Amino acid sequence: MTSKIDIFIPTLNESTHIALAVANAKAVGNVYVLDSCSTDGTQQLARDAGATVVEHAWEGYARQKNWGLNNLPFTGDWVFILDADERITPKLQRELENVAANPNAASGYYVNRLLLFMGQTIRHGGLYPSWNLRFFKRGQAYYEDRSVHEHMICDGATDYLRYEMLHVRCESMTQYIDKHIRYADLESDEWVKQRIGKSQGAQTGRLFRDMLRYRQWVRRHIWPITPFRPLLRFVYMYFFRLGILDGRAGLSLANLMANYEYMISLLYRDKMIQLREQQRESSTPPV
Repeated sequence: MTSKIDIFIPTLNESTHIALAVANAKAVGNVYVLDSCSTDGTQQLARDAGATVVEHAWEGYARQKNWGLNNLPFTGDWVFILDADERITPKLQRELENVAANPNAASGYYVNRLLLFMGQTIRHGGLYPSWNLRFFKRGQAYYEDRSVHEHMICDGATDYLRYEMLHVRCESMTQYIDKHIRYADLESDEWVKQRIGKSQGAQTGRLFRDMLRYRQWVRRHIWPITPFRPLLRFVYMYFFRLGILDGRAGLSLANLMANYEYMISLLYRDKMIQLREQQRESSTPPV
């Protein structure tokens, strides 16, 4: 019988995680890895673990995933998108199977993620619950066109799953910081687009339901123009959202995310200065 559920794992240099991710996902259905031409052997490790691997040159987070949704040889009725550092729990697996067998199921489902950081589960600091639309009927969802922190748009009704998946942060701190420098650079690009009127933020109403919709609207329209963002992010995470209860890991995350906000601001200001200089040069008549 053809599996009802296909697992889609996008990768780029994920040799640390990919074998375990594929082994975990195979319990649910067929596994398809879309690799962005990794240089660390991710492709072969995924094949050895039992995944179907397709390579495609990197186009950006959203566009790469949308290419996979349109081109991977899926055979199931449902797709679950899983990052290499995420794991499907046994309870979530059974829930996914029940939904896939239900003829009256919604078109897409939000899944909650529980973060494991520095060997500790993180249940505070505004990082839990963390809802993402990851499970959907094939052909009925795609990603918004955004550089980073992209979300899915579903063409039909959506609902929420009861059980959560795990987000396992086991890379080195150097890798973690390098990743967030890259994210900050991409997020600052989105701020520039917002400033010059080229952002896709108007889709927020289709992306989110209820309180999620308003939180994302604030994040994309109000937060970039709010003063003292790094300090506010730390206070919000560590005190207001009780990150202090997560011990040293909570303190480390609050500090890291405050610095992340600072990096975005620095990069944004630098890009706006460069943009204004380019505009000034283009408007200056030749001598």
